[in-house]
Amino acid sequence: MDRADRVGVKHGNTVPLVQNADADEKELARARNAAYRVLTCRPRSSAEIEEKLRDKGFDEAVIHTTLSGLTRLGYLDDEKFARLWAESRVRLRAFGRRRIDRELREKGIDPSIVREALDGVFTVDREIDIAEKAAAGKLKGMQRLDRETRRRRLAGFLERKGFPYDVIRDVLKKTEFPKASIGNPGLCNESNTFLPEQGNPESRFSSG
Repeated sequence: MDRADRVGVKHGNTVPLVQNADADEKELARARNAAYRVLTCRPRSSAEIEEKLRDKGFDEAVIHTTLSGLTRLGYLDDEKFARLWAESRVRLRAFGRRRIDRELREKGIDPSIVREALDGVFTVDREIDIAEKAAAGKLKGMQRLDRETRRRRLAGFLERKGFPYDVIRDVLKKTEFPKASIGNPGLCNESNTFLPEQGNPESRFSSG
């Protein structure tokens, strides 16, 4: 079954496609034009276009006939969409594999397509390199903080970016945390001993 045929299947149930001879051509034209307008803004996944058309009140047969036609013409291509999305999120936002995986699944991309796209974008070495560059940029704004605070905040930052724990630990081991340029008394008690933040999930990466 090719991509164009797959758009006619939803949750294991075949959705009847409108046949050209019986189609309400005006309704199909309206659906196509609505889809084209959405696609002019940016590329979309098949599921995103399906949702947009459903929100506009088109019936299931019209929606899936429209999706099938757009797929055959190359306007919808979930494999290409997933690959380009992953590459752009790495290049523009320095996101890790987990974050991009979640985003693509939220856009309705099939898990097997997501996995294939991410395998083509990420290797272990490349993900570490991306994380190291993201960490270097983040550290520039934390020079006034003490070492342990920088370490924990950097770990949390990388976790939110979507990097796995093993990559985060590798980056933290390679990162130098020089003494703060100016002390921050708000982070110390009267004996100048650092007081760790309570209940902070980033504490799992504490150097202690």
